[in-house]
Amino acid sequence: MKFAVVDIECTGGTFGSERIIDVAIFVLEKGEVVDQLVSLVNPEKGIDPYVTKLTGITNKMVRTAPKFYELAKRVVKITEDCTFVAHNISFDYRVFQQEFESMGFDYHRATLDTIPYCERIFPDWENYGLKTVSKELGLVNSARHRAEGDARLTLELLKLLLEKDRDAYLNKVHVSKEASIRKNPFKLQVKNMQNKVGIYYIYNEAGEAIYVGSSKDLQNSINRHFVADNKIALALQQEAATLEVEELGNEAVAEVLVRSTLDKHRPIYNVTKKKQFLNFGIFVDAKKGAEIDHVRIFPVRHKAPDFYFEGPKTIYPWLQKVMMSEGLDPFVFLLDRDREHYFKHTQNLQWKAKSKRVGISTLRSYMLPQDGVLIGPGRKSTEQCAIIVENFRVLGYTYFYLATDSTNIAQLKKRMVHLESDAYTVGVMHHYLQLGYLKVLG
Repeated sequence: MKFAVVDIECTGGTFGSERIIDVAIFVLEKGEVVDQLVSLVNPEKGIDPYVTKLTGITNKMVRTAPKFYELAKRVVKITEDCTFVAHNISFDYRVFQQEFESMGFDYHRATLDTIPYCERIFPDWENYGLKTVSKELGLVNSARHRAEGDARLTLELLKLLLEKDRDAYLNKVHVSKEASIRKNPFKLQVKNMQNKVGIYYIYNEAGEAIYVGSSKDLQNSINRHFVADNKIALALQQEAATLEVEELGNEAVAEVLVRSTLDKHRPIYNVTKKKQFLNFGIFVDAKKGAEIDHVRIFPVRHKAPDFYFEGPKTIYPWLQKVMMSEGLDPFVFLLDRDREHYFKHTQNLQWKAKSKRVGISTLRSYMLPQDGVLIGPGRKSTEQCAIIVENFRVLGYTYFYLATDSTNIAQLKKRMVHLESDAYTVGVMHHYLQLGYLKVLG
């Protein structure tokens, strides 16, 4: 068996946007290195300052380096008929596939991750990072956090593992090329969904939704499920049978719909559900119709708040605006702990207090316009999403074409898809209004 031991360094950035800046490949056959490739790579984008600090690789260093497509033919040839080996392979192999996909090609190899292999052969180590490997086995890494240094260390580790593996555990951690290809059954289905906004549903053979997610980059979010190798991800990969994607084009609508879907169906693999981005709330102590003496601000845990916000940086300036407009005294309307945070997160503005209490309906009037249409991105560049608001409540959403369709509210209401106007929905729309992502149709 031939092994291509690989390590890369990347630009950094969000999942799916990383580009290779440094690559090293050593081909091991019968205990000897028979071929190698070591090169800086021009990523055609900037390198995160954190990555530069970690690796020492600067934008200037890669400016004259070959671009990945100029190395691609060599990469294909040197790894042909080899098992692709890396320490934490889910990262290196995914980014390799990503680079080839950007050129319109598929890249598949048999794979081997030296981390689970190491765990089996050396079960008592505290962790299995390359720093620990080097310390425990007395191996020297001449250039840590550079592709060549880390690849050479992984190469030496692989040699030791193969020597010590008398129980042929290699056969259990080795993934064939065919299994690698089969691992993501939806790859072609999501091929053209990069930067598309919407919701996706993964179903099992029985037609049950086992995972529901929302994303502003459907391709990367869906593919991500099939490169992860934790227990939950592997179980999902085993059960995944069909995929349904609902392209919505609008992040606000997608967030509202995915939350209501999760609450309704509770898919089994959403146990590690991403945190909702509105994690802070205003809690009101008042009976229906009664005026409010004061409000309390807490992170959202079990009890639903009356008003949702992203965090202190948005919640306290909003409260300042309300108190200033309504003539409320922050020393009365806010409790001691909240008052301290309020002064920390707001400008030092003063006004004359005129009122002691305010109704909850007054607070709601500061979240959304009373009546009207909020507009934002649609599914196509020629289309807008319209979110209809009536009496400070969200009724639903629809789409209209900028050039040809009427924005008559009565007509839009006939076409709209209903949305449940709870506090979270209102909070989401308010959040995206504050960002400028949604605008009030004038």
